Amino acid sequence: MADGGQPRLVGSLTLDDRHTARRSCDYSPDNHSPDFSPGYQSAIRHPQSSYGSTESPPAVQGNPQSAIRNPQFPPLRHCRALTVLEMLVSTTCLVFIVLGLTAMFVETQRAFKAGVKQNTMADAGQTIIDMVSADLSQASDAQNPFITNLCWGWTANASSNYQDYPANIFRINQLQQIFVLVHTNTQWLGVGYAVSNYAGTGAGTLYSYLDATNDPIPNNCLCSNFLLRAQTFPNNYFHRVSDGVVHFNLRAFDQYGNETAWEQGLDFDPAGGSFFYPTTSAYSNSLGVLMPRAGLPAAVQLEVGILEPEAYEQLRALPAGSASQRNFLSAAGGKIQIYRQNIPIAGAIR
Repeated sequence: MADGGQPRLVGSLTLDDRHTARRSCDYSPDNHSPDFSPGYQSAIRHPQSSYGSTESPPAVQGNPQSAIRNPQFPPLRHCRALTVLEMLVSTTCLVFIVLGLTAMFVETQRAFKAGVKQNTMADAGQTIIDMVSADLSQASDAQNPFITNLCWGWTANASSNYQDYPANIFRINQLQQIFVLVHTNTQWLGVGYAVSNYAGTGAGTLYSYLDATNDPIPNNCLCSNFLLRAQTFPNNYFHRVSDGVVHFNLRAFDQYGNETAWEQGLDFDPAGGSFFYPTTSAYSNSLGVLMPRAGLPAAVQLEVGILEPEAYEQLRALPAGSASQRNFLSAAGGKIQIYRQNIPIAGAIR
């Protein structure tokens, strides 16, 4: 105590404050040594306050522990919340992130669906090519001028000329009927393919045909029965293969790779046409070589065009045989996939 009953100052703390701080400090449970806070230690090490040596600092009012500060707990004036502007910026960034993720998800779904559609069309086209090629490659010669070994033909409404827009390219879609005679062991098989085209829609479903007999000679029964039944497609002879077929075309070639003279220029006749093997007489090919009567061509070329499933459903929804269907097919060139394959015929005489 100083003169006059006032507490004596030591540095920036009075003796009473120092005594109170010493009692209020924590003790370690191991060695029971006092653990002074940094604020208190700084006050002891620096007895000279910022007020100078000639001026005494004011006495501590209220709780003397307020003079000891712990840096682990900063004053409340340094704690700030988010402002409205910061919340708006954060929300905007979150919206852009969500939009980006949504766009990526949509594009991924679109690419996945496009891949599934392409695989479906590729499988359908390859199935048709493999099936028809296997039958055509086994074509047999009955060695009889009155028995049809191979034939194909089309009607007037089965050949359509389209103009693709905006490419301004003309293309012809043709839906033919194909028949081939196959000899296996003691049986003769009549195998055929035809497209069920409803009222000139320009697209339909491809069906396969199968009939068998032990003697094809009477009335050329296998080929004539196929052409007759292809008008009604009975279920006990025809079996469904694929939908959306817009082009089904066959062309024949000799052993020199040339198309026969009597077939040239008539493959896409809009009035309709048909070709039969064996040929009735000798003919001259494009090189002027006289070719003998042929029971079968040396090779054939098969073309198949398939329309995308979604486009095919849109086409069927339009009035059958209307101008809207024709305009739709004219603008659907990019939605048609064409498959082509050359097929050698083993039974042909070269």
